[in-house]
Amino acid sequence: MKNNKWNWILHAILAILALVSVAASVSNLYGPSALNALFSQANQESNGETTTELNNMAISNETTNDNSTEEVEIIASQTLILHSEMDEYVAIDNRPAIKELKHVAAGFDYDSEIEEDSAYNIRNYVQTQPYVEDKLNNETPINLLIADVSRLPEELQEISITSYIYVMETNEVYLLNDVTDTAYSLTISDSVDDVMARVHDYLSSYEDLMAPVVPVTLANGVSYVSKEAQEIDQLTYLQERQPTTYFLNHFFETPEDIHDYSMNKISRYYTEGRQLTINMETFEVVLLQDSTKAEETNLNQQIEVTSAAMADILADQTSWLYVESNGDDESEMITYRKYVHSLPVFGNNYVSKAQFVMSSNTIQNIYMSALTIQTQVTDLSESYTVMAGANALNLLNNAGYPNGDISELVLGYRWAQNPETSRLVELIPSWHVQIGNKWFMLEDLIDMSQYPSLQTTYTESGEAVDLSLYFDNLGQQVSEEEVKTQLDESISESFSSDVDETDYSQFLNPPVSDSDEEES
Repeated sequence: MKNNKWNWILHAILAILALVSVAASVSNLYGPSALNALFSQANQESNGETTTELNNMAISNETTNDNSTEEVEIIASQTLILHSEMDEYVAIDNRPAIKELKHVAAGFDYDSEIEEDSAYNIRNYVQTQPYVEDKLNNETPINLLIADVSRLPEELQEISITSYIYVMETNEVYLLNDVTDTAYSLTISDSVDDVMARVHDYLSSYEDLMAPVVPVTLANGVSYVSKEAQEIDQLTYLQERQPTTYFLNHFFETPEDIHDYSMNKISRYYTEGRQLTINMETFEVVLLQDSTKAEETNLNQQIEVTSAAMADILADQTSWLYVESNGDDESEMITYRKYVHSLPVFGNNYVSKAQFVMSSNTIQNIYMSALTIQTQVTDLSESYTVMAGANALNLLNNAGYPNGDISELVLGYRWAQNPETSRLVELIPSWHVQIGNKWFMLEDLIDMSQYPSLQTTYTESGEAVDLSLYFDNLGQQVSEEEVKTQLDESISESFSSDVDETDYSQFLNPPVSDSDEEES
């Protein structure tokens, strides 16, 4: 009877949280009057106009100058590094600190004269001096690092970099791109005393967040990994899902023109030149649309367009950061990732990743998930202890993964279903390694039972976390990208068979007739 009583209480709490979460989600997604509109069925489409900004982005793909639209501040994945005169390094991985740094760097005035050098030479030079480095995880447009790039010399306002370095007690700044081995030296025209006062004021606010790290050279250049084990919050969230109608209203201007070609567990909706597909088992969401070749563009403009779309689609857009771009002359893949407590979240079926395929400034494809986590149900009183990054790198090296094959090594959370109820999501901390363009959880590559002293543990008890409760494929070397459903294969039936499978772009062909598909 006692167990039944506690089970009843648990279910009651979950039910209350679910109701609160739904109300909060609707309010966030549709605005303050959303609840009234939901029940009164207000006629929002009587004028035939687009109801959301995303339709502007996904259909015409033009940015808007409407002053009523709140400006989206884009943040890139990065780490703040401090190097001392004693050749010691500490790091700050804190999203508010990174956000503030954008405005600190934009507060300086820079001389117009610049000098070009190699990133290799500049790194050798600064190693003898104390400096502050804003280290980006990937090549990133500089406007995601400096809030006001107009303060920079014009020729540097659209470059991509991997590091911004300020040498302490000087007016020297260096913009580095370790991937292309290029660097630019700048001079801050403000007095050194004024600059140092602002830098010290900024750093003092986050002094208690600094942790020792060590520099390592990986495939994409210099990176930093922690020297000590870390305590990470134990987090559990209520799993929520955006309804299909939410995406239909966001992705289609005139819902009455939508054709439903759903079958089995794949929901598919089509209008001329556009298709929305949702896997009702994994809740992967794929939007595909025709596009025509547009004018020349750059990564800055593409990120501006996709970030505006992110802000329109996601209620929790501020917890998503730009992480990387990949592509070719025909198309570019822009990737954003969800962050929780300043750590990236990894998971299957796009639960923590959103990707946009761009053709010039046109959003051609969108890959994301209908699942989301916003309502935390743990009180942060418990934590995990995770090994140092230096130990994780040693394990990888010993297992046959040299530094030159590793693009990134970061500490993050893994999205996992609670083993007792599908209503909850557990965020399990682990080191994640990128090899090529694929992300693996460390335990996917290393049999941690052979290294009991390095296993993730519950901080209070010291007991090892049994990851087999959450993951079925440990040790099978399966990447985040490879754990997919048959969604792509199912929707590919409506694409042209002439499209190269390796091409990001996919072109729409309508189904032959309604009779070819079963209605859901």
